[in-house]
Amino acid sequence: MLCRPAGSPLLARGFLAFLMLMGSAGSIAYAQSTNIVATPSGPGGLGTTLGTSGNTTNITGGTRPGSGPNLFHSFNQFSVGAGDVAAFVNPGGVSNVISRVIGGSPSNINGTVQALNANLFFINPSGIVFGPSAHLNVSGSAYFSTAQQLRLSDGGIFTASTTLLGLDSTLSASSPAAFGFLGQGPYGSIILSSSSTVLQTGAVLGLMGGGIQINGSKISAQRVILGSTSSGGEMSVQPTVGNPFSGVSGNGQVQALPGTLIVAGGGGVIPASIDVTPSVTVPTGSRINTTTNSSTQRVTQIQVVGVNLGGLPPLATANAANVNPANPVEPVAFLNRAAMVLPQEAPAQPAPLLTSRCAARKDGAFSSLVQASRDVTPSQPGRSLAAPVVLEEVGGTVEPGAPAAPAAHIQGQTTAQLMESWQGC
Repeated sequence: MLCRPAGSPLLARGFLAFLMLMGSAGSIAYAQSTNIVATPSGPGGLGTTLGTSGNTTNITGGTRPGSGPNLFHSFNQFSVGAGDVAAFVNPGGVSNVISRVIGGSPSNINGTVQALNANLFFINPSGIVFGPSAHLNVSGSAYFSTAQQLRLSDGGIFTASTTLLGLDSTLSASSPAAFGFLGQGPYGSIILSSSSTVLQTGAVLGLMGGGIQINGSKISAQRVILGSTSSGGEMSVQPTVGNPFSGVSGNGQVQALPGTLIVAGGGGVIPASIDVTPSVTVPTGSRINTTTNSSTQRVTQIQVVGVNLGGLPPLATANAANVNPANPVEPVAFLNRAAMVLPQEAPAQPAPLLTSRCAARKDGAFSSLVQASRDVTPSQPGRSLAAPVVLEEVGGTVEPGAPAAPAAHIQGQTTAQLMESWQGC
């Protein structure tokens, strides 16, 4: 079965707050929501370097064992703003660009991630959110995961756990084998945030996490792999493996809203197929239409049609045990019912909803306002939103006669904070 209707609408679990890491000397911050910080030298540092050219962050350096086909990068943060490009620049002979994010902050991909002439493997245990203008420019296969590690075929481990960075000594030129979900879940989620999100490659596109939510988005590749687990294990990243999920246990959640379209095919060498575990959950009032290749008996298209009458169950929140508490954070920022729960620096609190389009954070020192791209009020009081919403800080003016609020550095830019009393967005 590919279709598993959601049950009755769930009571709201409240908004969960994303955290943003503060801008630092090593960050690239030419747009408000672009923030890429390479892990510095020392434990976890792999020699990744950053440079900018216009709206493009060029990612160079890295660690290449034995001058072989694998190039490893490490980041404390990795988020890409709308209209911006994060470009992995690869020397000749590199086949696999393998990257991790270890700072404890989710990756918000609103621009383009580019890796030419190579496959891309990207892991961030704290979560990955593809925004409305997210785009992939990857020549080979692209795998995104919230696993804690990527195992190589010779047993080497590329870890995103800050407590296991000593395993970097096992990195080698062997081919990537499987993502590993360690310990007890829940694990981070992967979210395609809107119907205008389009992800495509000409080879394999894999999304593997503790939960996957596709909000009417479009996915296209020769082979599409969507895997979710709640109890751990391994998911294969070998492109021709028949069942990439044989090593995982437990039921995760793969959710899709009406408008979702997943298409496999295009004439590649790898057999066209869509592989999903567990079965896809859709809202009450929706259904899944599938297309199966008569020769291979593989599903090659999944389309969710209908209406959203019942919403979707909340995704599990991520286990934040591997967050590095020494990494500075600025706890303003992103609200999302499927967001990762991460430690917060007192006295910041999750932002309460003030109006249908705005929210605010108050921590005793100042207040700041953030704005959503669409209505963020549930259709019924006390109910969950049907899709994730990302709220970003907006500018404004202080009310006449009100004292000026202190300023704060947000992603390397100084932003005047708004006053507590503010009339709409």
